[in-house]
Amino acid sequence: MRQLSVVILAAGKGERMLSSKPKVMHEIMGKPMVGYVVERAQELSPINTVVVLGYGKEKVREYIKDLDIVTAIQRGQKGTAHAVLSAEKPVKGHDVLVLYGDVPLIESSTLKGFLNFFQKAGTVTFMTTDVMNPTGYGRVIMKKDCIEKIVEDVDARPSEKKIKRINTGICAIPSHLFPLLKEIKADNRKGEYYLTDIYKILHKRGIDVKGYHHEKSSDVLGINSKKELLDANIIMRDRILDDHMKNGVALLDRNVYIEEGVVIGRDTIIYPDTHISGKTWIGEGVSIGPNSFIRDSVIHNRVNVEGFVFMEGAEIEEGARVDPYTKILFKTLIRKDSKVHECVKEMNTVWRKKK
Repeated sequence: MRQLSVVILAAGKGERMLSSKPKVMHEIMGKPMVGYVVERAQELSPINTVVVLGYGKEKVREYIKDLDIVTAIQRGQKGTAHAVLSAEKPVKGHDVLVLYGDVPLIESSTLKGFLNFFQKAGTVTFMTTDVMNPTGYGRVIMKKDCIEKIVEDVDARPSEKKIKRINTGICAIPSHLFPLLKEIKADNRKGEYYLTDIYKILHKRGIDVKGYHHEKSSDVLGINSKKELLDANIIMRDRILDDHMKNGVALLDRNVYIEEGVVIGRDTIIYPDTHISGKTWIGEGVSIGPNSFIRDSVIHNRVNVEGFVFMEGAEIEEGARVDPYTKILFKTLIRKDSKVHECVKEMNTVWRKKK
């Protein structure tokens, strides 16, 4: 396998989000979108993972500063080819996989399948998908698995706008073809350097450009609005819940919120309308809810947390019981086999079993 670097484009503002927050910092189940993309990239064991920053770069850099990545700056919003070239130095001599910081639902299996196809093709490869409403996306015209043309929505003719096959933007570029990105021209209505226009450069040299089709479009499309952000949260929530159930957790209703990264042991029962977030660890045989809120807490085995409990920054030792309508806050430790009575509020306390 050839050496691979991953470039994650995270420089855009995201006008349709109607927010001052950088687009890629909007959260999906408690984690910024770009965090998911970095995780998927690093699961491929690349030589370098480069995040290209632009709008709101300080906020994005602060979030990713402890991750094993390299950053590059796109100075000015001049298009996707310009953004990728901003990362030229750390990816030099490597094959390059281009991902997007606003595509958090992409899965490892999808990327591995795409890279296997790319390595066999030995040429620039774009990931495509079909959508019912392609407005706003670049249309892809193909012959078998070869791309004949990619046309951006604003430049498409009426007949081309009817095409349902679109370019997701995800792209792989062999190291020997990467320098050709510099030949792309900004000869379009937006005056931008489109990464997709690499197909024109390659076709002039008699080199094919390949398309890898992915059936499930929701996995590979960007999040551009608050409505799409909500839809992505629902998809990710269901994935998280399914993973917990596969690991032996019992959910009595899908109407629960469990953030990415929460650890829950088997034979634990989660009742409806329960919210579990942050750095929370829950042992085996625990019962929680309904309508309870748990954040940044440790709950050991065989604990019973009744309904309408609010818990943050607490630790509950094995066999303890927390009655309904209880509030347990920062640095509170509930000792083994003890009971916290109904409607009690505890903070910075050690609660022991009554003798």
